[in-house]
Amino acid sequence: MADSFHVGIDDVKPAPGLGPDQGWVGMTVQFLVDAMGAGAEAVVFGRAVFAPGPSEHQWHRHPGAEEFVLLLQGQGIVLDGDNEIPVTAGDVAFHAKGAWHGFRNTSDTEEAVMIWGWAGAASKEQAGYELRHPRK
Repeated sequence: MADSFHVGIDDVKPAPGLGPDQGWVGMTVQFLVDAMGAGAEAVVFGRAVFAPGPSEHQWHRHPGAEEFVLLLQGQGIVLDGDNEIPVTAGDVAFHAKGAWHGFRNTSDTEEAVMIWGWAGAASKEQAGYELRHPRK
């Protein structure tokens, strides 16, 4: 693998197999930089697009990776621990390893577009992934 890596967003297909059964509802996810595509060893850099209406990445955590998110377009709710924090384009959130978190698009008419990254893991498997089951 080369020392550097370059890819265009339009050249990366959405990740397969990320559906509602695993908490990925009404959204597409691209892994732009990771172990498989770029040969990364400790980071993942990605893009998520949340459709208007009911779309969200439900409460989840990954004990092997910290996560940051930057909302580029739209609005929504950052799920952080047991808190729901309203955000708009330009806002950044950070989640420590193992912290429960997620995101919900609150617009019925506009996509929410997010850039996100993991530090400490270069794949979903390395990061670990646990979905919080809906509270009753």
